Amino acid sequence: MKQDPNVRCDLQVFRNNSYHRTIALSKETCLFLRRGQKFTISLKFQDQTLSQEDLAKFTLITITGPNPSKLNGTKNKFKITSLGDRRTWSARVVDCVQGTWKVSITSPADAIIGYYSILLKFNNGIVEDIGEFMMLFNPWCEDDQVYLCNEAERQEFVLSEDGIIYLGTENSAQSHPWHFGQFEVGIPEICQKLLNMSPRYQQEPENHYLQRNNPVYIIREIGDMIGRWDEKDRVDFMCENRRLSYTLVSSVPILRVWFRGETQSAYGHHWVFAAVFCTVLRFLGIPTRVVTNYNSAYDTDRTLQKEIYYDKNGARVHRSRNDSVWHFHVWNECWVERRDLHKEYSGWQVLDATAQLKYNGELCCSGPAPVKAIKDGHVELSYDSKRIFSKIYTETKVLVRDAKGHFRKAYSKIRHVGDGISTKSVGTDAQDDITVNYKHPKGSKEEHEAVARAKQLMLQNQQDPDYNLMFISPVVVSITSKNDQLYGEDIGLSVTVCNVGGEEKDLELVLGAQSVHDYGITRTQFWSEKFHFHLSSGEERSVSGRINYSAYKKELLDNNLMRITALVKEPKRDDGCYALADQDVTICKPSMVIQMPKVAVQFQPITAMVALFNPLNETLNECVIGTLGKGLLHGEKTYRCKDVLPGDTIIYPLTFIPTQVGERRLYVQLQSDKLGVINGFQGLEVLSSDIQEWSSHHWEEFHKCAEDNSRHQAYDDTHLSLSIQTSDTVLFGQDIPITMRVSNHSQLKKKVCMFLYAQYLDDNGIGCPYFWKEQSELSLQAKEDNTMSAQIHPLDYAVSPSETNVVRLISLVKDMAEEAIQYCLVTVTVSITNPLEENLEDCFITVSGEGLIHKERAYRCETIDPNTNGRYTIYFSPSQSGARKLHVKFGCRQFRDVISSHVIDVLPANILSFKRG
Repeated sequence: MKQDPNVRCDLQVFRNNSYHRTIALSKETCLFLRRGQKFTISLKFQDQTLSQEDLAKFTLITITGPNPSKLNGTKNKFKITSLGDRRTWSARVVDCVQGTWKVSITSPADAIIGYYSILLKFNNGIVEDIGEFMMLFNPWCEDDQVYLCNEAERQEFVLSEDGIIYLGTENSAQSHPWHFGQFEVGIPEICQKLLNMSPRYQQEPENHYLQRNNPVYIIREIGDMIGRWDEKDRVDFMCENRRLSYTLVSSVPILRVWFRGETQSAYGHHWVFAAVFCTVLRFLGIPTRVVTNYNSAYDTDRTLQKEIYYDKNGARVHRSRNDSVWHFHVWNECWVERRDLHKEYSGWQVLDATAQLKYNGELCCSGPAPVKAIKDGHVELSYDSKRIFSKIYTETKVLVRDAKGHFRKAYSKIRHVGDGISTKSVGTDAQDDITVNYKHPKGSKEEHEAVARAKQLMLQNQQDPDYNLMFISPVVVSITSKNDQLYGEDIGLSVTVCNVGGEEKDLELVLGAQSVHDYGITRTQFWSEKFHFHLSSGEERSVSGRINYSAYKKELLDNNLMRITALVKEPKRDDGCYALADQDVTICKPSMVIQMPKVAVQFQPITAMVALFNPLNETLNECVIGTLGKGLLHGEKTYRCKDVLPGDTIIYPLTFIPTQVGERRLYVQLQSDKLGVINGFQGLEVLSSDIQEWSSHHWEEFHKCAEDNSRHQAYDDTHLSLSIQTSDTVLFGQDIPITMRVSNHSQLKKKVCMFLYAQYLDDNGIGCPYFWKEQSELSLQAKEDNTMSAQIHPLDYAVSPSETNVVRLISLVKDMAEEAIQYCLVTVTVSITNPLEENLEDCFITVSGEGLIHKERAYRCETIDPNTNGRYTIYFSPSQSGARKLHVKFGCRQFRDVISSHVIDVLPANILSFKRG
């Protein structure tokens, strides 16, 4: 027979996870802690006579790692005392109530992150395992290396699961929504596997495990592991397969697929690597953000130079993949104290999880490199600062192939590398230009010194020709066109050629267009036009070109990016001049419109209207809408839609039931045969189903939303109405009289709950916290009205935090259990009274109801003591609207077939849906 344990431990999971800001990971099952922060457990001993002096003889033990040892700090023993110590593992008694001891445990701010077991050793040598937890970094702890002092930034870079990644070009940035999902189910196990699968850890597990208290080490290990997904040649892979990374909007399925071992193939685009990297680091507690560098150089850290080649028709050609400049490159920044460097280099560090080839042929990820070191040209500082510096400081030279096949230098406006670096703003979805963090003002003394310092360290004795020295060209060319064009429209452009030399010239102008990958590699030129003209000295000529939709519609890649070039040359002279201009044009797809309330209530259905205009002269076929949203939908939902005729608009309602409270985001993706993938998103705040948990801010948002909806929505709910009356002015010291009238318009008897709240308004009309409330219940017969009175006494409103002396009254009537909404969760409490002088034993309840419960359900209940009530809670979701009957049957050893029926008025699910038109 198994003996009872000497101690029962309650890890207080919900309380501790709330305190450690990990409640989104687990509310009740798993304990997730942030290091350097205390947590509380409860101990109840078999021996009820234990005193605090007896507890002081016991030892708590925490163990972690492959071979826990006291010598290396993976096995820690500490006594339960009356004092705590923030510098090391410690425990102190907080309270004792009825034999249950509450103990507060503190972990050091440099504890190893990962899974721990916690044990209790008695003074007789017996050791009992009392639980386990996972330790994370703590940006709220001042002694932690990842400490971030700004609360808004901690919310954004650690706790926020949704973000924006900026794609496109510097002049036409495209917002790509992304769900990082660091608190989704399974992410802890995935992150632990990423660390354990590291080749270095596999070779020396004990030595490498000891370094897991250092965020710099963790960053490098995770970056290396994510980069190893890129074992194939990424650029060739993308060019050959055109993998639709643009359809991806979440890190979670990518990580889950890898965890299940279903694929090791690359996900292609660099922003996907950056997004996944961000997910893992945010989960571990390291503040992280996604950063986009426009016009990013590739593989130039040994030269800081890039030669860009064109053929005789002005088409971009590639002698190797390394001669490209990426339109944009996405990496990460994380906030870390660099204890291995001078303190001025702590703060934002650059991390690049997109693997590049080392010179020995191996893959290599970059960082963490201090952003300040990049800005000041201190590229000797670890890690990989030279590689990051080269991405934003590289000089370019344009070469054009002449008639004999030789490449000759051409005059061209310089494509500046790294002149636009962006990230998402804190608290909003706006773009934040952070170029100033990486570069001193252009042309400044500080910039010159930083570049000179970096070149001295990187180029050493190599020749450093200045590609940006402008040579005098007798011909200048420029292109004028919109940086972004609407999909389906023809592209118009104007090119100006000017002869600034002293001689007249016969010139040939070649216009061309190519689709281009994000990595700067272009495809074959699909459109070209030639012009010939004679220009006298100082003469200028403008020509126009037009690229028809029919010419480019089948040539565009997933990024909808096109490069237009204008090459001017002297066709009759071998030694003639060359001038080239280029411009990147983004073909913009129509924007998706998602219209829905900004505020919703938990477990109440809400409808979002999705609309998309078809700008083409062709029908959109094979239209599919995909939706996802944590806390809004269970998994991803897919809907097939009708075809969209030319010039028509698809309008599709999406009805869902929010289940989780807080700020949420609905992601919508529409795919069609002509427009490909179009992504959209819309945020909303979900309020608790228990209105007593609402703050004054929640009430403000709810009423503001209700006012907006009243102008745009029609409600079918006419079952209850409520009005409130009071005096416009009341003399100070008098009662504030209130009259409320509630009406039941339905054909059924209703039991309702009425809430009345009062709050002060400040000078801006914003409500202060509620200072008074009253709640009452009443029953209303069918078609019955009821009037109720209340008053607020002077003592209740005498002390006002505002000088306006304005009080707002808010009333709410809530139908109780007799009313429900189709497909929404309904809670019913069944009460059984035992009238006997003996226990009711072998109790069971059977419930049924057409349109309410799919099949008859039976529940076994606990014994009911004499003259007491037994209460049982039942949950179900009605499937049909209208008046429905719930049948409840109770039975026990003494009684059989005690039956009760209850009418529930089920409102249709579309009660809150938008009215068309």
